[in-house]
Amino acid sequence: MNLSLDQIATLKKLISAKGYEEIDVQYEILDHVACRFEVLMSDNPKLTLDEAFWKAHSEFGIFGFADLADSYRENIRKKFWNRYWASLRSLVTSYRVVYLFLLGWTFHLISQNFTLFGEQLTAPGWGLVGLMLSMVFLVIYYHRIGKNYRKYATFRHALSFTGGMHLIMQFALQGSKYLTSPEIALKFTFQGVFAWLAIISMLIGWISIFLLPKIIQEAAADTQRLKSIYEA
Repeated sequence: MNLSLDQIATLKKLISAKGYEEIDVQYEILDHVACRFEVLMSDNPKLTLDEAFWKAHSEFGIFGFADLADSYRENIRKKFWNRYWASLRSLVTSYRVVYLFLLGWTFHLISQNFTLFGEQLTAPGWGLVGLMLSMVFLVIYYHRIGKNYRKYATFRHALSFTGGMHLIMQFALQGSKYLTSPEIALKFTFQGVFAWLAIISMLIGWISIFLLPKIIQEAAADTQRLKSIYEA
């Protein structure tokens, strides 16, 4: 037998009621146990869907689908980082890496022709200002797409990654005092170490801002393909 759309919707609600609220995790669990539901209901036609669910749930032990869900979350986390590093390699090995150089050149040009509240800033100083403004737009972007992706485990993991951006911003802000003078100390000194940390933090921040939206959309597309199998 094949599960109907109504049965699939009911199973999703039962899975969600067990505490597995992430859409991608729900469909991964459903994909894993749907065949088992079909077998149980074929062997015993009088078995209700709810009874089949609890029977299948009990077959996974006292923790039910918990271990299964944790393994999918871990798999989602690994996929996220695999996508991140793959996207990073794609960025630095393609023509798009020029965007980073153009960004640096733009900040250099701005530093030569503009001041901020009457203060002359270096190119890295303007880079920090630009990164802070970009973070604001990134938060707005996440808020805008959140209504579509906020229940995805991948999206939540991406949000936890952006939480790490707070640490990046702290490094950048703490080191910014060593990036504002005309002569930036880049030697192996206390000031130089903080200056390099600030520059590296800003670079990581800019790269992540370029990569994260695409990674989230690709991950959501994977779940959308899985959904289409059951909703067709």
